[in-house]
Amino acid sequence: MPTPPGPRFGLGSIVKHRDFGRGRVVAYDDDRYVIVFPGGNARSVAFSFEGMQSDGDPGDPDLDRITQAVRHVLGDHGWLDVDLELGKRWVGGTLRLVPGRDDAPPKDIPIEVFLKKLIGVRDKLRVLEQKLNGHASLTAEEKLELQGYITRCYGSLTTFNVLFGNRASWFVGQGEKEG
Repeated sequence: MPTPPGPRFGLGSIVKHRDFGRGRVVAYDDDRYVIVFPGGNARSVAFSFEGMQSDGDPGDPDLDRITQAVRHVLGDHGWLDVDLELGKRWVGGTLRLVPGRDDAPPKDIPIEVFLKKLIGVRDKLRVLEQKLNGHASLTAEEKLELQGYITRCYGSLTTFNVLFGNRASWFVGQGEKEG
């Protein structure tokens, strides 16, 4: 019995689908990609589907799996630290929230504290993605719909990418790289 094909495109890759146009690979499971197309329209596409090609860098699915595994192990042992992800220009900086009323004082938050909370949100979204994609009782359509919400959450958080020192740590929404 032949081995089923594995993924050809990595996470975040832009692909061109014969019927749906350009989209971004946001997840994959054992035999299918989850691709978000313009307007948040998410589709499940089999790895074996021939009517799709890369529209730029195809990424590296094997590297995606290794990266996720290493990040998971390092995080479990406390070896990943916010200081490794914070851009050098922000070290020691402060985020100041200034109210619109004169009678309320501003609130200062160390950027390291803010970024740590942001990384916590990002990591929890990643776990949610993994659990969603591996969920046994959800239909493919339900998974796609929920994956679309997660992708839009990432998109909402792209404003904070300026804080990260490494582009690999950035939040990536469905519109990234497609402009």
